[in-house]
Amino acid sequence: TVERELRARLAAVVLEGAEPDARTSALVALVHATGMHPQAFPGLPKKQVDPRMAEIADGHWAGVSVREAIRNLQAAITTVTVVTVLSVVP
Repeated sequence: TVERELRARLAAVVLEGAEPDARTSALVALVHATGMHPQAFPGLPKKQVDPRMAEIADGHWAGVSVREAIRNLQAAITTVTVVTVLSVVP
């Protein structure tokens, strides 16, 4: 299946040190930026996969953009939540 192929590609790159192609690098950057390590590598501690994922994400052109977009989204959600709470609580 597609999921199995993606998981195999991620494992090869992150766990076995294979050289990622551009698409895999972008996927790793996205997984890393969103903190979805547990979903991508169930049963493995973050400290085992995080350094390699950070290395790949930092070396990929989309890594910085993805992280910035995620941070901006989180800031927007936080702002909306705070404004909503302040407008509802008497």
